[in-house]
Amino acid sequence: MSEIVPIYHGRRNFLGSEDLVISFYTEKCQYRCSFCGLPERSSNRPVNPQRIRDQVDTVFDIYTDWLPTFGQLSVGNEGSILDGKRFPPEAFDYLIDKSRIMPSLRVLSLETRPEYAREDRLREIMDSSTAEKLDLTVGFETLDDDLRNRVLNKHMSRQLFEDVIKLLGKIGARLTSYVMLKPGPNMTDEEGIKEAVQTAQYIGEKCSKENTECVIYLNPTYVARDSRLAHQMKETGYRPPKIHDVMRTVIGIKNLGLPVYVGLSSEGLSIADGDVRSSEGFDRKAKRAVKKFNRDQDVSIFQGILRV
Repeated sequence: MSEIVPIYHGRRNFLGSEDLVISFYTEKCQYRCSFCGLPERSSNRPVNPQRIRDQVDTVFDIYTDWLPTFGQLSVGNEGSILDGKRFPPEAFDYLIDKSRIMPSLRVLSLETRPEYAREDRLREIMDSSTAEKLDLTVGFETLDDDLRNRVLNKHMSRQLFEDVIKLLGKIGARLTSYVMLKPGPNMTDEEGIKEAVQTAQYIGEKCSKENTECVIYLNPTYVARDSRLAHQMKETGYRPPKIHDVMRTVIGIKNLGLPVYVGLSSEGLSIADGDVRSSEGFDRKAKRAVKKFNRDQDVSIFQGILRV
C-alpha cells in the first residue's frame, strides 16, 4: 500500500449534502475489533506525518473540480483520527487548513473512538475549522453489551458511549453512530432487525436527553476476509442481511423520528457473497432506492418495493 494514497476515498450524498469521504492510510488500530477487515490494509508501523499530508494533497488534487460542491467532509483512518499517535496533530492541522478551500463546507465529520474525544481538543477543532458543525462518527454498533464486547471485541462500555453523547451535547456537536444490522453469527434475520431498531432507539433516547443531534448510520453486516468473526460466521452458516430486511429496519428506525444513512459498501473487504449486495432482491432498482433514501430520507420508496 502506498503511503501517499488513502485506504479509501469517494463521493456520496449524505442526507442531502454532497460528502467527500477519506479513510487515511495510517498505523493499525490497537483494538482489533473481530469484524474489522481494515487492519489488512493499514500499516504495521507509524506513518510519517509528511506522508499523511501527501495523502491529503492526493485526494484534494483528485477532487479539485468537485471541492466547491461538498457540504460535508468525512475523515477517518483504521481506528480513530483523533488518536494523535496514529494521526499526528501536525497532519490533522494540515487537513483542517486544507479544508478551508471548500467554500460550501458545513459539516466536518471525524471518525473516532470515544476515548479520544476530549472537550478541549474538540473545541480547538471547532474554532479552527470553517465548517459550521462538528460531527463525531462513533461505532457503538449494538445495544447488546455481550455481543458488542465479547463477540465483536469493541471494548466499549455503554457509559463510555453515553459520556461522549453528553460531551457532544455540551459543545453543540453532532453524533453519527454506526449501528450494525445482524452482527451476531447466530442471529436470524428477524432478530437482526429487532436488535438494530432497539439499538437506534437507545441512541436516540440518550441523545434526546443530552440535547445532542444524532444520525444513525446503518451498516448491514458483511463478512470481512480473514477477520476473526468471519471464521465464526462460517461455522454457523451465517448469511448477510437481505436488502429487503435493510429497508424494513430503516422504516423501523425512521418511525422513531431519527435520520438514517444506509451504508452498502464493504470497501472491497468482504468475502465472495459476503455482503448485502449478494443477497436476494438486491438489484439496480434496490440500489437506486437506497441512494435516493440516503439523499431525501423518504421511506415511501422502500414501502413501494416491499409491497410488490
